Amino acid sequence: MFPPGHYGMALALYAVVGYALLSRGYVRDALSGGGIVLSYTLFPDVDGQFEFLVHRGVTHTLWFALAVGTLCVLVVGSSLAKRPRREALRGALWAFFLGNFAVVAHLLADLLNPWGVMPIYPASPALYSLDLVRATNDAANYAMLAVGVGIALLAWSLGRPDDARPTLARRLYRRLRGGETVAE
Repeated sequence: MFPPGHYGMALALYAVVGYALLSRGYVRDALSGGGIVLSYTLFPDVDGQFEFLVHRGVTHTLWFALAVGTLCVLVVGSSLAKRPRREALRGALWAFFLGNFAVVAHLLADLLNPWGVMPIYPASPALYSLDLVRATNDAANYAMLAVGVGIALLAWSLGRPDDARPTLARRLYRRLRGGETVAE
């Protein structure tokens, strides 16, 4: 898939996690986690920047997903060092999950096209592909993006806690109708 398809797949898959967090009141964690997953979901395509790496080689494996998860833990490690042990462990596990999740979402998107992925290469050269659509198909990529955005919005609207502040659009509408102020 191309970037729009990868973003759509990441949004669709993360919507489940986002919904679970939102429905328990962890709005900030749900949104920041989604942003991190979206920012890392194209990371496996870094292989196109280096001549010595084969596209869909080592960067398109579960081993790379584990490495990216570990990299995310290292990135937040300095801020976690000052926190209580239990909170630091939760933060490290969350960072590992997000980095790992982003790469797995990328692999699942690449699974849809004929080129597929070799998830445990070099331990096994087995290639997995659903052969549903070509990666170069713009319509499929943008359809995947639209589906991902739709599922993420559905998760947001269903999972958002009832006591959450009204959205900016709703506050502006109320102000225009003569209700409460925008600042709230």
